[in-house]
Amino acid sequence: MMTKKISAQLVLPVDKILALLNTDPEFLLAARYWYCDIRFVVGDDPYFMHIENGKVTNFQQGTQGHDPYHINISAPEEVWEKMLEATPKPFYHDWFAASAHHQLDFSGDLESAYAYYYALRRIKAVMSQTACAQRAN
Repeated sequence: MMTKKISAQLVLPVDKILALLNTDPEFLLAARYWYCDIRFVVGDDPYFMHIENGKVTNFQQGTQGHDPYHINISAPEEVWEKMLEATPKPFYHDWFAASAHHQLDFSGDLESAYAYYYALRRIKAVMSQTACAQRAN
């Protein structure tokens, strides 16, 4: 099994995010019937999330070499740090706003992304929640 070396200072707690999303009523409602693979890239470090019928079935850090994805959300680590603050500054509060005003790439199957945009916003909210909890420890 090939994995990419992880180099970022910001490390997303994948197990915690997966568990929180699968118990988050807003995410579960917004993501129902959704099948999607999402690639998140923090700096140079990839993360892959698999959603099946509205539930996150896998969220992993690193790559196996060829990981499929439908939606790509990637940015330099500094942008991620600002986006995951408890109260983000203007245009860091949302994937679309950050893609229009900062160095965030929001691409791929945009039809699916926009249809399930509220679910994507809940993913960001849970990521922010876990990042703030990590900083507090």
